[in-house]
Amino acid sequence: MTDKMKKNIKRIIIIIGTICLLLMIFAIIVISNDNLHFKFDYESLNHIPYENGRKIPVSIPLSNNIKYIEGKEILETLKNKTGIVYFGYNSCPWCRNVIGILIETAKENQIKPIYYVDIHHAIDDVKEELKEYLKDYLRVDEETGEKVLAVPDVYFIKNGRIIGHHISTVKSYKNPYKGMNEEQKQELKNIYQEIIEEMKK
Repeated sequence: MTDKMKKNIKRIIIIIGTICLLLMIFAIIVISNDNLHFKFDYESLNHIPYENGRKIPVSIPLSNNIKYIEGKEILETLKNKTGIVYFGYNSCPWCRNVIGILIETAKENQIKPIYYVDIHHAIDDVKEELKEYLKDYLRVDEETGEKVLAVPDVYFIKNGRIIGHHISTVKSYKNPYKGMNEEQKQELKNIYQEIIEEMKK
């Protein structure tokens, strides 16, 4: 191997190492910043189709006021804090349709943060305790008869008291793979707004 080839190999190794380092730094920044993490988490699925071939692109503002919570922190938040608690996950088609409306309505009313509970990653340690605490609000599974945490499920909390909550979207909206029309979006926004008005009292 010639000296020139050795230098080229060293150069390539340095370039690859630098790229890896930059990617690691970017990943750390994304994960440590909840707003950016949430934006990346949801928008990263914009170009991935569901089994039916449909895609549900979302645009999440960077100033989304999302705060990730998990485990015991979920119960602590529900029992003691003020804000909005949003249960969902990034690939849920219904969640992808409501999240922009929820963020917008919260921002207009200066409600922050929106506490985000990713039900696929954040509730394992407290699942039964959480189901017991929220039992009056949970849906009944038609097949099993058990109460389940259906998503999107949004709770509006004031000083540890649940002022209101809303599951899913609106009654007229049946197909999450087809975006809500303006009337449906406004109806959902009005539902959120009405509960927020109760929070403000």
